[in-house]
Amino acid sequence: MYQLNEPLKEYWKADEFLPLQKEICNAVIEGVDCMALLPTGGGKSLCYQLPATQLKGSTLVISPLISLMEDQIAQANSRGIKSMFFNSKQPFEKQLDNAAYGNYKLIYSSPEKLLNPLFIQQIHRLNIERIAVDEAHCISQWGNDFRPAYKEIKKLRKQLPQVPVIALTASATKTVVKDIIRELELKDYLLFKNSFKRKNIELNVQFCTDKFGELIRSHLPLNQPSIIYCNSRRETEEIYSILKSNSAKVNFYHGGLTDLEKKDRLDDWQAEKSLIMVATNAFGMGIDKGNVALVSHLHMPSSLEHYYQEIGRAGRNGNEAKAILLVHPNDHKRVKSQFIDSLVDKEFMNRCYKHLCNYLNIAYGEGKDQSWFLSFSDFCSTYSLPLRKTDNCLTLFHQAGIFHRQNFSQQEARIQLTCTPASLLYNIEKTDREAAEIFEYISRKYPTIFDNKISVDLDGLALQTNLTFRVIIERLKQWQKLELISFDFALNDTSLIGLVPREDNYTLLNLGKQINQLNTIKKEKLQIVIDYSNNTKNCKQKQLLEYFGESVTGNCGKCSSITCTQTEDQNETTTIELEILTLIDDSPLSLQQLKIKLPHINKDNLIKGLDVLFLEKKIDKNTLDQIYKL
Repeated sequence: MYQLNEPLKEYWKADEFLPLQKEICNAVIEGVDCMALLPTGGGKSLCYQLPATQLKGSTLVISPLISLMEDQIAQANSRGIKSMFFNSKQPFEKQLDNAAYGNYKLIYSSPEKLLNPLFIQQIHRLNIERIAVDEAHCISQWGNDFRPAYKEIKKLRKQLPQVPVIALTASATKTVVKDIIRELELKDYLLFKNSFKRKNIELNVQFCTDKFGELIRSHLPLNQPSIIYCNSRRETEEIYSILKSNSAKVNFYHGGLTDLEKKDRLDDWQAEKSLIMVATNAFGMGIDKGNVALVSHLHMPSSLEHYYQEIGRAGRNGNEAKAILLVHPNDHKRVKSQFIDSLVDKEFMNRCYKHLCNYLNIAYGEGKDQSWFLSFSDFCSTYSLPLRKTDNCLTLFHQAGIFHRQNFSQQEARIQLTCTPASLLYNIEKTDREAAEIFEYISRKYPTIFDNKISVDLDGLALQTNLTFRVIIERLKQWQKLELISFDFALNDTSLIGLVPREDNYTLLNLGKQINQLNTIKKEKLQIVIDYSNNTKNCKQKQLLEYFGESVTGNCGKCSSITCTQTEDQNETTTIELEILTLIDDSPLSLQQLKIKLPHINKDNLIKGLDVLFLEKKIDKNTLDQIYKL
């Protein structure tokens, strides 16, 4: 056993390891292959970062997301652990030289970059002593976020046969764990598995006909940090507006925001200037706030893995917290129908690929290592493509290593002066300070703007002048009306990098063979979520743990299941339902009237009883609606 408390204190300013961290670090230092399953918030990155500080050479970290790599590198460098990652902004040869001679402890890369023949050719220059495969579940077709390029990681083992590997994930079933071990060819490995149980999180599935009302009732009185997850950007903004109109300290976060907007909103939430964050799943990686008291889901997630990861952002400080999944009585049919309609078949995939190549002007045989920015909505409208299905298709291209896709928001302006600089300056002097600051920045940074139409970085302009985008765009449009400038404005929200040349159907050959199986897996995972939400009798904690292969004895005693909420004098699962049925036999009563007539049953148990009666088809939807609306 190594003395690891000192580096823990030095680099992480911590006195104690989280469960299994110390044992995993010791195994990595010993050079043993490892498989580590640690729950969300369990401190996976420390398990390879700390050993890297104690050993010679570099640790190669394979990670699926640029945003995740950037976040971890920033944190590691701030701790004094020298780190870098292979990006698309610099020539790859230069980055390889940097990695070889820069004395980096951590070198991050996506799996696609590692398959570059130049990397394989020069891998021995990099002094790699360990390989860490983060989010290792991406290697399995049965895993969450399958990424075919992960299956090629084992090629590195042939190049570096003596280099030990550690695979890490926060969400993997027994089937996925077997796939990871087989695909990475782990030898004489040690398996470290911490329980997925989060004892301090109360798991609730709440059936309701008014989801917005439930969000207001549960989040507003809380006065503690919380998260509301939605399925679309539009919904995040709608719920933000509703909560804002009810005087909530709230903000929203999705992939359509600029990097600067995302940073500002995350900083405000971390500092608790805003307490409620309404977000898509873009609000996930690198979010580590200890005192989140509640995580709500407006809609069912696509898998229990996604759900587990997202609710795991609650209660990381060990205090009591809640997770609520809101379900409308019609959700199961509606969600299933929408989900199946948005699955990508082979014909749609081929059509979408050809349209994308035409939209980006990619000639046959070209496109590799090229990059583009585009407006996703404009691409869809140009070819009359359904938004959700097309989004799923681009995700498939990303996972299959055809394009590297990143969602972002870039406010792009192309500007050229159509008057003399003196004339523009004369008009600006008659207006205001904001206009003067904009002119000063543009004329200094883009001196050729008087002769050519130049692409102006609006993010940089906003950052340097401390002006909002609204003010900047207003001034530029004002100058355009006065015929002082020529001004084109567009919002790009998608970045693509070509990873293979365009070869039409041949490019998609392997993906075409896999697509039916991938769709079957996705349908099965959604059905499991539906079954989880439908099962009102069995303990929610137990259902979740058994999905991840944990044998569980006993119930949590506090989730929304009838098993965990019934009192001793209630006869198993039927007493509450029978009492309600007796009272509403002649005509429906309101929920408030039921509470008065059944004072020994609290409101939550009344609602759960109504849910059971509806699911067991003992009352119909009209009756349920009347009870809630009366």
